[in-house]
Amino acid sequence: MKILNKVTLLAWFFLLLAIVAEVIGTSFLKAENIFYALFMMSIFIAISYYFMGKAITKIQVGIAYAVWELLGAVLIILVAFFIFGERLSTTQMLGLALAFIGIIMINLGEAKH
Repeated sequence: MKILNKVTLLAWFFLLLAIVAEVIGTSFLKAENIFYALFMMSIFIAISYYFMGKAITKIQVGIAYAVWELLGAVLIILVAFFIFGERLSTTQMLGLALAFIGIIMINLGEAKH
């Protein structure tokens, strides 16, 4: 397997920043003050899209979006579980596991340039 070059690694780092920013922004929606929640969410979602734009210069947009959505969902579920005390059903956990397997399969099938 070929080691990723620095530019591609930077693109994946930007994608991770986009995901984390999205999760932070989404987490603010639980704030009691809706104006504060929407303001903070808007800022972090804008940051997220900025880094997503940087990431897709070197990562296929379909791959980046799939990873962004899945990892974003997993991280927001972890935030909901650990910070907000929410729980998942067995069916929901199975669905997440299948989605994770799907993302791995998509990445393994990514066309190499």
